[in-house]
Amino acid sequence: MTSQITAPLAQAQPTRSPYKRGCGAAFALTAAAALAGCVTPQMQAQNTEQMLAASGFLEKPANTPRRVAKLASLPPYRILSQRVMAGGRDTVGYIYADPQFCHCVFVGDPAAYQHFQQYALQQKMTQEQIAAQEMAANDAFGWDDWGPYPYWGGGVVVVGGAGFHGGFHGR
Repeated sequence: MTSQITAPLAQAQPTRSPYKRGCGAAFALTAAAALAGCVTPQMQAQNTEQMLAASGFLEKPANTPRRVAKLASLPPYRILSQRVMAGGRDTVGYIYADPQFCHCVFVGDPAAYQHFQQYALQQKMTQEQIAAQEMAANDAFGWDDWGPYPYWGGGVVVVGGAGFHGGFHGR
């Protein structure tokens, strides 16, 4: 029975992932880019794959016809879990498929998945801290000294034919 978790098990020699180097800087850059609203699907996949590799997941390329077929059968960009026999014991394995960018899967055990969850929580907290700092910086700027403008009071601004309703913190 396979269950889908959201956000990687195969038999072969693991490949060394290029994502293990500089994960902290990559997390911060991706967090900043996410807040700026310019994260592409490739950047999202790379960020997830960096976290998976740093968490202990192994990257396995789809380098044979059989692996290519298996990769194509997996839902992309989701972590799946499945009960497996590994080392003579019953355990849970995790797999994440990327058919578009790395053409590979990432596979891990429960410890790797737990580390991944910790990294994901750390990244979310970092994003929230950055957002709070940006809001505090905007509040400290003193926008009222540069106005007033009609759209600051919650009116409608027409930009390229599209209506924008809003204002700055209800002012």
